[in-house]
Amino acid sequence: MVRLIDSIEIHRKNTAGKFLVFGEIRLKKFEQKFSQFIETGTSIIEISSNINMKANIYFDLRVFANISIISEKLPSGMANTEIKKTLQMKSLGELSKDFERLLEPESSRFADVTLKCSGVSIPAHKIILSARSPVFAAMFANPMKESRENEVDITDVDVSVLRALLVYMYTGKTSDLTSTSAADLLLAAEKYQLRDLKTVCSHYMMLTVSFQNVWSLLVLGDLLSEDLKSFAVDYICNTCGEMSVSEGTEEWKALLIEKPDLALKVSELFA
Repeated sequence: MVRLIDSIEIHRKNTAGKFLVFGEIRLKKFEQKFSQFIETGTSIIEISSNINMKANIYFDLRVFANISIISEKLPSGMANTEIKKTLQMKSLGELSKDFERLLEPESSRFADVTLKCSGVSIPAHKIILSARSPVFAAMFANPMKESRENEVDITDVDVSVLRALLVYMYTGKTSDLTSTSAADLLLAAEKYQLRDLKTVCSHYMMLTVSFQNVWSLLVLGDLLSEDLKSFAVDYICNTCGEMSVSEGTEEWKALLIEKPDLALKVSELFA
């Protein structure tokens, strides 16, 4: 006797736009993933299994499916790949929010390390800090004081910068950046080897550059980022036109005192 099962039907009343149905068909060692959409006005889809059955053998066919509502605001002509990207971004956004909740005081009972900064204690999680920062990973992987006592003293970063740093490490988000906070975060990102955060901060400073703050960008770039330094030099050359324009500014005078070698390199560009 042969039992053939080559398709599965899913019935779902659909009145709210598009649905995404996805999951796995499992049959002994056979596994087949599926992902299909139920369009507006449709109540049935068919999922083909393409399984060859052997005679006189019965199998238990199980389907694990999830049904997700897709917002009606999505353009009707949007391709499936675009819809999947939209859903993925939504999922990543929810993941980011979930991780951000770990920084809330009510979630501190799950923390296993305390960051101490300017008299403030901030609960955190070794696994997340280690996954995001090679510096923290090395700190907790070795028999150091921080690993034994589950406390880390942060002495060279302001507490507001540390909180912003943690938000980025947990969520990948930066918010309410200013020229000053972006510069502070860039320094912190360099210390803890957060390469993507360095890029974010550098990009923000490039977008908000002015003749007044370009000199601080130049100094930071000389210290941390060749791209930021090159951008600052180009901006100065294109904006000033002549060196005499810069020589009378307080920023230039400060650069001569703090970074004479860098000031010399800039002045040579106008020679």
